[in-house]
Amino acid sequence: MSDEVRALERAIGAGKLDPVYVLYGDEPAAIRAVITALRKVVVPPDDATAQAMAAFNHERFDGVDLSGAGPVLSACAQIPMMSKWRLVELANPDDLGKGPEAESTAAAAMDALATYIKAPSPSTVLVISGGGIDGRSKLVTACKTNGWAHKFEAYKRDDDAVGFVIGEAQAQGRKISRDAAAALVASVGTGRSELLGALDQALLHAGDAPAGLADVEAIVAHTREARIFDLTDAVGRGEADTALAVLARMFSAGEKDAGVSMQVLAMLTRQIRLIFTAKANPGRVADATKLPPFLVRGLEAQARGFSEPRLRSAYAALVRLDQDLKGGSHVAYASPYLALQRWILDTCRALPGVDART
Repeated sequence: MSDEVRALERAIGAGKLDPVYVLYGDEPAAIRAVITALRKVVVPPDDATAQAMAAFNHERFDGVDLSGAGPVLSACAQIPMMSKWRLVELANPDDLGKGPEAESTAAAAMDALATYIKAPSPSTVLVISGGGIDGRSKLVTACKTNGWAHKFEAYKRDDDAVGFVIGEAQAQGRKISRDAAAALVASVGTGRSELLGALDQALLHAGDAPAGLADVEAIVAHTREARIFDLTDAVGRGEADTALAVLARMFSAGEKDAGVSMQVLAMLTRQIRLIFTAKANPGRVADATKLPPFLVRGLEAQARGFSEPRLRSAYAALVRLDQDLKGGSHVAYASPYLALQRWILDTCRALPGVDART
């Protein structure tokens, strides 16, 4: 993931811009990094003329505010003013045409954008981004031939994530020990967005010194990702009300539901796997999970709150939920927050007389 982000940033910085970028996946930090790189090239912050012409050469749209694709396509057709390119941004295209006063259907809006992608303006850079973009959509399909679609996901291997943390600290002129970087990954997962946020806090806590294990331990309890521990704790105790309250706080930042839901799902899946590992390895949790001691204690307590059948049921339901959120269920895809609430209620056995969905 990091390699693609860096490669895109280098190409953009060298002025090698594609006419279309479709940026999607569950890594908002990676998407923001690419968009920021494009803005710096098209509207350089240190160029007085470019800044004066920004109103003519840079337009932003959000699908939730649009009744169709018309305004976006109109913006793409305009000629840049005293600049080589115009930058047109469209966030959350999956919301196009869904409003009460929509001029076209969502499908028609996607068709119009896909048609434009086949023959884009050479003087416009169109950036379409969102965590809710389906990898099977016409937008992504239209871009794949030219390599204009970019999906950003968490690292598959912890070692790669550790390397990313160390490299990011070095890029900021700072240092973090490998043990501390490993503890950071163990604490918040392998997602770029979560790692960057936690790394910033660890470096801030360390002051001018290199960040170490003590700094990671001090900041972990205050990260948003730590709420996954609170959530699984409450689920393990069967306290549906508490778990639902924690979930609500995780969705309270005003971010797009689809993007947040995939991050929460990824963290939940990882946490349930860790609890399962702890349950199967009593007395050997540290060796089995490779987690630092301050996390092992909490994990052992969580494992005691789950029976093995409940863990199996919870994990099977997460596998199904992953498929549903990616388009397998229209209801879950349209309302991911409600789908996660249902997982909590099922896992807590809070719906008497209703069989859990597995």
